[in-house]
Amino acid sequence: MRSMPWKQLFISLGVAGVIVRRVPFAGLREAYRNLEMRSLFLAFFCLIVLHALRAYKWHRLMTAAGKSHVRQSLRTLFGGFALGLITPGRLGELGRCAFVRREERAQVAVLTVFDRLLDFWALLTAMSASLFLLAPRPAAIFGIAVWLALLPVVMGFPALVSHLSALAKKSRRFRGHFVEAAGMPMVETPRFALLAAGAMWAEMASFYFLLRAFFPTELSTTLATYPYIVLAGDLPLSFSGVGVREGAAALLLAPYAVPTTAAVDASLMWFVFGVLLPAIVGVGWLVADRLKSQVRRWQSAAAGAPTTWAPVAVSSPADSLRPEIAAPQ
Repeated sequence: MRSMPWKQLFISLGVAGVIVRRVPFAGLREAYRNLEMRSLFLAFFCLIVLHALRAYKWHRLMTAAGKSHVRQSLRTLFGGFALGLITPGRLGELGRCAFVRREERAQVAVLTVFDRLLDFWALLTAMSASLFLLAPRPAAIFGIAVWLALLPVVMGFPALVSHLSALAKKSRRFRGHFVEAAGMPMVETPRFALLAAGAMWAEMASFYFLLRAFFPTELSTTLATYPYIVLAGDLPLSFSGVGVREGAAALLLAPYAVPTTAAVDASLMWFVFGVLLPAIVGVGWLVADRLKSQVRRWQSAAAGAPTTWAPVAVSSPADSLRPEIAAPQ
């Protein structure tokens, strides 16, 4: 098991090496010089909407569990982004429970699983829509029928997560982490499913505008390819999908006459602002919290330290002028 991270590291480096050999750096630099700024600004706006939807969805889930502090919600969310950056397939985002008190970790872990299931369902929704551009009409209609048939399963996600948490509490490996009953709180699943779908479409729109900033293309091109680019990047093959995502973008966009340089540049820029920047915010937040905690510990230790200085009695000049009273004979 210890050698597993090295495999993902080698895969990331290998795929990155192939991209470096196949894509000339001169073309990458030239693409950045000719950026279409209007599309770039629209991409940044969509990224802001994406992160706002993610934060709002997670905060409402935490509130449903009785944890209504915005700071706590954002700390766990961005802390998960930081862990996801250094883990294969961004699996570290499941570690949001590591940034709360021990007695709260079980329920936060349950909420995280529910949140990630909704995100995966939103990705399947985008893939179902892409079938109308990739497959014959009967196949696309059949895909939509399957998607509709899966809606009751989506509505049953809370019960599924509760069942998984019950199995985890019985496991010897996870029993110690479930120090409290970690039941799934009552949530409005359709509401959170719509938020997950909205975040998915905002993510797709941000990639579309990034791609247009480097090369003029149609929205249908992004709709037909981006869900599968995300799926390739989320596979636990490399750290945070680095290399695999860019390679998938180059391969999938090539049939639509999108240059390899534009595909790789758009994918890299989306990684920087969609994954790397939130992870950096999470790392900075955690480091700042650790420094504040250390400073408070030092201040409390200094305030409670016993003093070693003792006052010395000093006679006043008046004492030397006071007449001595002779003892009676």
